[in-house]
Formats: sequence, C-alpha cells, structure tokens
Amino acid sequence: MGRRNLEITTNNISILNWDQIIAAKKGVRARDKMLCGNVIAEYNENIIIIHGEFVCHEHMIPKSTVEYYDGKEIHLNIPYSMLSRFDF
Repeated sequence: MGRRNLEITTNNISILNWDQIIAAKKGVRARDKMLCGNVIAEYNENIIIIHGEFVCHEHMIPKSTVEYYDGKEIHLNIPYSMLSRFDF
C-alpha cells in the first residue's frame, strides 16, 4: 500500500474532504506508528483529535504536521512524544 496525498498545497498538505474524514472519525498515527486518536473536528488550519476512552485528551494539531493520508488513517510527521505540545 503506497502513500498518497490527495492534494498538496504550498508548505502544507490539504486533504480534499475533511468533512468525510471527520464524519468517519479516522484514526491518526504519529511518525513512530503510535496511535494518537481520532479526528473529530477541523478548526482553521488545524485538526482536532481526541484520544482515550476513560480519560480523554484533546489535541489541536496543525494540518502542516500531516504527512499523508492512506485512505484509512492520517499519518503525522511528528513523533507521539510531541503530541502533548498540542493539548488544549
């Protein structure tokens, strides 16, 4: 399975249908393959993901950290250890 970007804009990756990705609550993986959570919303140039079942963490992650979308999951270009920088 190859990597695919649906649309690339200057210095940022833009996925054509964020509404569909949000509705499906697609998973998000960090560069080190760790599961980060699921996309639940889009806000300006960010995606909002939620992680955890009992204790939930919300992260507002810049779209510029999206490396690619494989049709199943969003893959980030940052490691899981950096995720806490985007807590809100």
